[in-house]
Amino acid sequence: MNIYIAIGIYTVSGLVAALSQLILKFAAMKPNGRQGLMQYLDYRIILSYGMLFATIFFNMIAMRYMPYKYAPVLASLSYVFVLILGRFVLHEEIGKKRMIGIILIFLGMFVFQIG
Repeated sequence: MNIYIAIGIYTVSGLVAALSQLILKFAAMKPNGRQGLMQYLDYRIILSYGMLFATIFFNMIAMRYMPYKYAPVLASLSYVFVLILGRFVLHEEIGKKRMIGIILIFLGMFVFQIG
């Protein structure tokens, strides 16, 4: 596998993880009326955890073909994905602190790329 394909897989898995968190949030916003362990048998929760498991699987595959130094840098992109999904799907506001955080993430990625 090419290193760029591995980096792409790792990046897409961050997006899938963000989507699974969004599904979990929707599941939490609409209680299903079940009690105890039965509340975890909701299809949204099962789908979400399945997606999280898939991201772990694909991350392990991708990390076999890319240098480990890229993993923390690419993992920080999941914060960007969560912010974007929160803004456009949940209509959350992006405050100054969040914007500064995203800028710092991209600045850190830029510094990492130069070094």
